[in-house]
Amino acid sequence: MDRRTRQIVDVFCATSDKTPAELQACINRGCPWDQPIPAHSMRAMVPSPTIPLNIAAQYQRHDNLAVLVNKALEEGRPELLESPDLVGKSPAYLAVQKGNPLCLGVMAKAGANLHRAIPHVWQFTNRQHNNLTDPNEVSMPIHHALVRTVVSFTTRTCLCCVKNQKEAKLQVCTQCKMAYFCGGECQKKKWPQHKRVCKKIRKGADLVTFHNEMPKQKLVDEDGFLPFDEVVDNDLDLEDGMNEEDYYDASIIWEWYDPGTMKWNPYPKHINRSLSGLQDLGSPRYMYKPGNKDAEGNEEREQTLNPPNNVATNHAYYSEMIDHHIYTGCGRMMRMRQTC
Repeated sequence: MDRRTRQIVDVFCATSDKTPAELQACINRGCPWDQPIPAHSMRAMVPSPTIPLNIAAQYQRHDNLAVLVNKALEEGRPELLESPDLVGKSPAYLAVQKGNPLCLGVMAKAGANLHRAIPHVWQFTNRQHNNLTDPNEVSMPIHHALVRTVVSFTTRTCLCCVKNQKEAKLQVCTQCKMAYFCGGECQKKKWPQHKRVCKKIRKGADLVTFHNEMPKQKLVDEDGFLPFDEVVDNDLDLEDGMNEEDYYDASIIWEWYDPGTMKWNPYPKHINRSLSGLQDLGSPRYMYKPGNKDAEGNEEREQTLNPPNNVATNHAYYSEMIDHHIYTGCGRMMRMRQTC
C-alpha cells in the first residue's frame, strides 16, 4: 500500500473508530479527508464513491460527521454534503434511515439537501447491514418522528395538520429549528412524538459552527421525481363498449402535495385507481413508475444506481402517506379524500 492510500485509509479508520480530536489531527497531518478509499485497499475491493463524510453517517458518528462537514464548508465545498454511498444515498438520508437525530441535526445545519433524506425503508442497527424494514411508527417511533420532521422542514407545513404558509402563520420549533407548527394546539398534540428527536437534532446542529442559523431548504428538488405521462397514466385500459364509471370510482381522489405551488394535485386516473385497489387488498405500498405500466409492482432485489427500465421508481406507503422516489431519496406527501 502506497503512502497516499495509507493516509486515506487512516482517515476512514479515524472517522469510524476514533475521537473527533484524533480525526482532526489526522486531517491536520495532511491526510486526504475528501477521497474515496482506492480499490483493493484493506477496506475496498472495488471502486467506491464513498468518502469519509458518508462513512461518518453510516457509523452514526455525529461528532466526526460535524468535523468533516465543517471542513467541507470552510473550504467552500458544499457539494460534499451530498456524497453518496454505493447506492447513491447521501449522509442526510442515512441519518434518517438509521434513526439518528444527532446526525440529522448536523446535516440540516450544514445545509444539506433534505428533500433527498426521506427513506422508504428504515434500518434498526448502527452498522451497514441489510436489515431494512418497511416504515412502522409503532416499532420505530424515532424514525417516524425524524421523517415527519424532515417533511415539515422541507415543505414548510405544520407538523400536525399539514397547513402551509398560505393557510396559516407558521412558526418554527424554537429548539430544533426544523419542525413547523401553525399554533400551540398543534404543537401540543404532536409534542409526544416530536420530543423524541427535537433536542437531539438541536444538539447535533450546534456542532456545525459555519452557519449561525439553520439554513432554509429550497421548496422543490426539481429532479426529485419523474413527471407523470398524461396519456399513459390516465389510461384505464378500457375496451370498446366499457363505461368508465363502471371501472373507476371518481369519488375517491388521491392527491400529492407540491410544495412549490403549495397545492394538492390529483394523481392520474390509472394511478389513482391502483392506489385505492392496493390499499383495499391490505398491501403496505403501491409500486409504480410514471409513464410505464410494465414497471408496476416490480422492484429490484437489491437496489442499484442504474435500475432497469421495467422496475418501479416510486413506492407509495399507506402507513406514512408518503410517495417515495426510492432512487433519489425524495418523498412527497399524499392523501386520499372522498367527495361524497
